[in-house]
Amino acid sequence: MKKLIILTLTAILAIPAFAAGPVQFVATEDISYDDNIYLKPNNAEKRDSLISTTRVGANYKGQIPGSDLKLTAGALVGYNAYTRKPSVNNYWDALGNVELANEQIKLGDRLLYTSDPANSSLTDREKRMNNTAYASYKTTNEKLFSVGVSVEDIFDRYFDANMSYLNRNRVNAGAQLYYNFNTQTNVFVEYMFSDIEYRENSWNDSTGHRVGLGVNGKIAPKVTGTAKVTYDMRDYDKHVDGADNEPDMFGYYAALTWKPSTRDTVRLSGERKMEETLYGNNRYFADTLVALYGQHKFNSKWTAALTLGWEDMAYSRVVEGNTKRHDSLYTIRPQIDYMFKDWLMGSVWYQYRNRASNKDWADYENNKVGVSIKALF
Repeated sequence: MKKLIILTLTAILAIPAFAAGPVQFVATEDISYDDNIYLKPNNAEKRDSLISTTRVGANYKGQIPGSDLKLTAGALVGYNAYTRKPSVNNYWDALGNVELANEQIKLGDRLLYTSDPANSSLTDREKRMNNTAYASYKTTNEKLFSVGVSVEDIFDRYFDANMSYLNRNRVNAGAQLYYNFNTQTNVFVEYMFSDIEYRENSWNDSTGHRVGLGVNGKIAPKVTGTAKVTYDMRDYDKHVDGADNEPDMFGYYAALTWKPSTRDTVRLSGERKMEETLYGNNRYFADTLVALYGQHKFNSKWTAALTLGWEDMAYSRVVEGNTKRHDSLYTIRPQIDYMFKDWLMGSVWYQYRNRASNKDWADYENNKVGVSIKALF
């Protein structure tokens, strides 16, 4: 882990030698209280803890000399210290990203090292690494029609041998055809191919196809973003009795921002997709997410924000009893920020999460409250 952090930071800090631009350093400290650190079910004994999270990092934005290519990069390393059983619960986390882009080309990589679960169906903290490499190209939107191509490679690795059955690699590749109303707004159709391969559980390997129809750009006078409907088809390499071997599903994706005034911002995001699982003879669950974020700036010092989230996880096969598992996850997070200086900001926040399931062992409630400080140099 230390070698990974050192290599990431070295690469980020060395970038200014190849492109002109500023480097900004960041340091954050967050002190929080968590009343259910193991996310135990409501009928089980819970454990609480104070948590100190310290992070340091750097961000860079620059221009490649003699071109219109912009280079952005960042690295963030953190240590999470618990008052309850530090030898068990304390852990490092890290983020790293680099991207080279202009209006037509994007080429980048994102690296994540964390103990947070990969999706909401899991609750145990397990150290894992996720790396996503991506590339895309789109012809100019100044003509009536434009085309795009994209490819993405997603690698997940768990460091505990008992969790290695979740290690996998996913490759997505696709193409888009755009009809441009103008340089700011277009409608598009797309096709995406995916290939998922597990390192140990080959019975869940699959190939998939997705078609989509959407709108992108400036959708209304004060609304920008992307919205699309999708249709997924998946074919698992090994057909298993009692499992969905060739599932299909309608879905959607949305990422919209509304700015009714210079002081207010509202963001609506959502997605419905197939999410991989190894729960019994379920190979996936239908994962539906909706999140609403609102922010209001009272003045140059005070800002208030509220996040509301809902996620529905519907499994397709019965594993125990006579009902299919069905979970609903609710999240509420208010936050107040105060700018002490242009380079120094403080925050007070609270987060409530509730997972309601028709399987009692999957229920949990979680309350967290904290204060944080962020400094930029």
